[in-house]
Amino acid sequence: MTRSPMTRALMIRFRCRPAAAAGLIATLAGGCAQLEGDFARPRPNVVRDDVLPVVGGAFASVRGEPVSLVAMTDDERQLRDRAYAYLAPPEGFKFLSLPVAELRAPRILPNNGPLEPAPGLYTQALLTYQFRSTTARWQRLIDDIRSDRDRIGPFVRVAAHVAEMDRIRTESFRFVQAVSDMQREQVMARVEENKMLIDAVRSALAQRIAIYRDAMENLLVAQPAPIAMEAERALKSLQERAADPVLALITQPPPTVPPPETKGYFPGSDKPIVRKD
Repeated sequence: MTRSPMTRALMIRFRCRPAAAAGLIATLAGGCAQLEGDFARPRPNVVRDDVLPVVGGAFASVRGEPVSLVAMTDDERQLRDRAYAYLAPPEGFKFLSLPVAELRAPRILPNNGPLEPAPGLYTQALLTYQFRSTTARWQRLIDDIRSDRDRIGPFVRVAAHVAEMDRIRTESFRFVQAVSDMQREQVMARVEENKMLIDAVRSALAQRIAIYRDAMENLLVAQPAPIAMEAERALKSLQERAADPVLALITQPPPTVPPPETKGYFPGSDKPIVRKD
């Protein structure tokens, strides 16, 4: 598949001036990421849907990543929609999450970067924001954890389907004959793009779990409250779902290990979690 003259021109310009382009794009992304639509993404607009993907392809190409111009399937579009929320910082950073995600979604920024502008910023926000009560502070953390947990199931389902379709399309090359070398190259680039996106979500989930655990442990010391046990159980539930075979997520043990006799920070937190979904 050949690139249009406009696409080629944009890619050449952004390859030559990546630093200046990044500043301009960040401004555009921040301006077009105000109104929220489905999947916590901004509502459709020309900049986000037409301009940023072309520019993102140029940046990804400069980094040596695979770039495909093959039209996306419905499932591939949904995969990107579902991944969007994990490419942004946690909900507590709503003022930063949309611009950051708008640069990551079209691959202007690499998807495997850190989720926090600075380490521990989420924890600092929880500790310093003027909540009305200690319970409200803990509830903010719990809501963020549960929000990430509840998104895993839909993402895993579409990711598994995309992976299976990619397996079928890859194996089909042994039998089909009416496919040019350029078409084959473009399709395989799309397969690699899909794999990279799933890997990015896997990495983001591991970061989220570490961010939430850091926040929970700091809150436990600074603002202890009975609701803290609910936060611990919510985090365990997130870890369980993140261990889905599709994600194959393996998290590192926390730096502070709870006493073995309690198997948790709070009595009763080690009881089986009853899922309601």
